[in-house]
Amino acid sequence: MTDPSAALRIITSLTLGDRVPSRCGDGLLAAEYALFDVADAVLRATDPVTVREVGYMTTAREALDRLVRSGVTPELAEQAARSMSPEAALSYARGTTARELTKKLGAQELFDGAIYSAATQRYEGAWLDLRALATALDVPSAPAALQALHLAATLAEVSPTTPLYMSTAAATRDRRHGERTYQRAVLDAASGLPGALRRLAPLPSAVEVDPAQDRVRRRALLSRVRERLAPDSSPRHKAHLVALERALASGAGPPDPLADPELRTIELLLASGTIEGVTERLDAFERARGRLPGVRYLGARAALLRGEPPRTIARTLSELANEDKDFYQAALMAARTWLAAGEDGHARYFARRLFDDPSVPDSERLVALEILEATTPTGQSRLPPPVAPSDPVSAVPRVPTAKLPTFPSLANVPPPLASPPGPSLVPEPRVSPSPPPPRPSPRPPEPRRSAPPEAPPRPAPSAAPQQARPSQAPDAPSRPRPAARSYDPELIESLSLPPGASEVMLGVNDLPTKPLEARIALTRLARDLARDYRLAYGKTLRCDVGAVDAMQQHIAHRFHGASISDPGIAWELRRHGALLSEIIARALGGVWVDIAPSEPGYWAMLLPPATRTWPVGRIYRFVALGQHQRNLVSYYLDLEARARAASG
Repeated sequence: MTDPSAALRIITSLTLGDRVPSRCGDGLLAAEYALFDVADAVLRATDPVTVREVGYMTTAREALDRLVRSGVTPELAEQAARSMSPEAALSYARGTTARELTKKLGAQELFDGAIYSAATQRYEGAWLDLRALATALDVPSAPAALQALHLAATLAEVSPTTPLYMSTAAATRDRRHGERTYQRAVLDAASGLPGALRRLAPLPSAVEVDPAQDRVRRRALLSRVRERLAPDSSPRHKAHLVALERALASGAGPPDPLADPELRTIELLLASGTIEGVTERLDAFERARGRLPGVRYLGARAALLRGEPPRTIARTLSELANEDKDFYQAALMAARTWLAAGEDGHARYFARRLFDDPSVPDSERLVALEILEATTPTGQSRLPPPVAPSDPVSAVPRVPTAKLPTFPSLANVPPPLASPPGPSLVPEPRVSPSPPPPRPSPRPPEPRRSAPPEAPPRPAPSAAPQQARPSQAPDAPSRPRPAARSYDPELIESLSLPPGASEVMLGVNDLPTKPLEARIALTRLARDLARDYRLAYGKTLRCDVGAVDAMQQHIAHRFHGASISDPGIAWELRRHGALLSEIIARALGGVWVDIAPSEPGYWAMLLPPATRTWPVGRIYRFVALGQHQRNLVSYYLDLEARARAASG
């Protein structure tokens, strides 16, 4: 989708789930601002006194509602697509690949802007030359109106809870403290587009593209189509995408390791976090077709979801990526997995390789860019990482505990024993000597229903962790509810604030002193952590027991035997405790009843009617007591059973 001779320098981009519908390399996006409200701003503290905007976050449902209120609907997008004559669409198609498929394109493809130029205020277009099309329509604000039609059609394809994020961090880097980029998108001309497209005459000569660039474009379009497939896609939508995929794959150059329909189905299952039955399906495929690269890649992804050591899996993925330089999925997953293993240099090696390859789809290059910006170059950054050893026993390394790396959180976790730039979530404990970590003891008998599941821990005091990035998401009901009431698990990365709460109630440098303020602070941490899980593990977390299981696997592998007195580890455990507390609050109806102590490990939550628990402290205990402590999933299921019994 880009000029191979140009370096990819992203200023702003729009991310829908894991895909990138549009980006701008020289300024701010335009029509995309119609999807957000100024209150959706995501803020980050860059130093103790400076807070900058880094983007805007909402959900697909909220964004589509805003477009509808502006007069742009999916129905209008389809009407506009039908109004354009086949001859006109054929003449504006960008190259041979797009011309071959013009009759199969719908509103989502025809009006797909893909790349916006702030200098010319025009969208380039993925399938059609939208720069020429917008000029020929002679409609005020035609570029933004056409892109708005594409966005409406795109949002109608996905789940309403899909997170939508527009990154503006690079654009605000040199702006004044507190300055916002938000601007009103003018979409008044959208209603007149069907009539204007009906009157549109074909170009005198078709848009030609160099054959070499057209081959690169075909691969990019193929990736753009494939990333729209989802397990919950409607039959009509799936049939449309499959038809486009088959037509594009027939001439896309080297065979795609994941082109087989069965492997594509397994990949979609893994992308949704499902591993049940995957191993059996991969084994059956391997017996029939052999141990192909696609099988090995999906096997590595399944192993990662099962919680196997990231370092071992990263070696396997590195070997796959080195065997086939065009297997960009393996290279990206290798970068993510090395990052999860704490090997930033190896992660940067593959991220740099993807970033420098113009044939790689933009969505993968953007993730690679994010990894490069979030890590620091090392002596290993330009050296190929080690591949999987031949001895399977030696492939499982022992994780050192003396200098255990923290979970990758986009460079926001302070190094151990370093002074962070801003205040912590809570005041630093005033006691100077730290009590020793709890000693392992035999598992106590299960308490009665009215008694707390466990006593609060005594975590060691830690250096003040860095302030979590406060972010804004549209408010939605999330008040405590009985367990018997049906709960649709929310996407954690785009969690709404609880009823009655707003971002202005707790500033970026403020400390929570009330239960509602604690919910705001912990929701921010939970969003951050869920984003890290998606970037590092490819997992999309929801407020359910699946997220608890994912946390348990990660903590058990990364922090086994670690000291909770290490500031970096303590900060990571707080973030996981924040996520656990939000799951309990939203899924089981837990409410904070005591946040008076300075250390959140002592904060108490009440699960109606009388069960008292300490979610953050429970994470501390899981690490400090190890095998002597009940696992997190059992802990959560016990709370769930208590809540269900109370509501019954």
